[in-house]
Amino acid sequence: MKEFWDARYKEEGFAYGDEPNNFIRDSISQLDLMGNGLFPAEGEGRNAVFAAEHNWNAYAYDISESGKAKAEELALKHNTKIDYRLGGFLNIDYPENFFDALFFSYVHMPTSMKLNVFERHFKWMKADSFIVFEGFSINNLPYREKNPGVGGPDQEDMLYSVEELRSLLDFFKNLRVWEEEVILTEGKYHVGTAMVIRARNF
Repeated sequence: MKEFWDARYKEEGFAYGDEPNNFIRDSISQLDLMGNGLFPAEGEGRNAVFAAEHNWNAYAYDISESGKAKAEELALKHNTKIDYRLGGFLNIDYPENFFDALFFSYVHMPTSMKLNVFERHFKWMKADSFIVFEGFSINNLPYREKNPGVGGPDQEDMLYSVEELRSLLDFFKNLRVWEEEVILTEGKYHVGTAMVIRARNF
């Protein structure tokens, strides 16, 4: 998997664009807060850099060295800094009760890993922290079949349902989880109409 992502992020340009995901951008703009934010599997850094530009202490990690290099290049271009570490879901570590917000943007993994991965992240969150989540729904499969360019996993096991995500994110109070059809224009690999799951608690 590391080889796949290293190869993708070594390609010319930014695989998913250099602008933040729309839902992440809008959510950060609505949060009356500038604290410590964590961006798991952050790839080329577009969301973390946007947060840093808006006075967040942005922390990110990914398994891809080329992704990290692109992210640091993007931060430099925007005259800001992010704390970007190399690591995977199960071997990265942060202090407990450290983060004010958790930003999941298209973070996918097999169902067998999900509960363990999510619970590890919750240990690092403050009790009153915020969550912002966007990922592909299991109902994105017909969209992907019609237009592979929209991206996302082609296995149901790697995708989310509203019910599953609501259960996985039960750490957060006042959580809203919903499915929504969106038009993606993110770089080369998220282009077209998709079905996503979104969640946040504000």
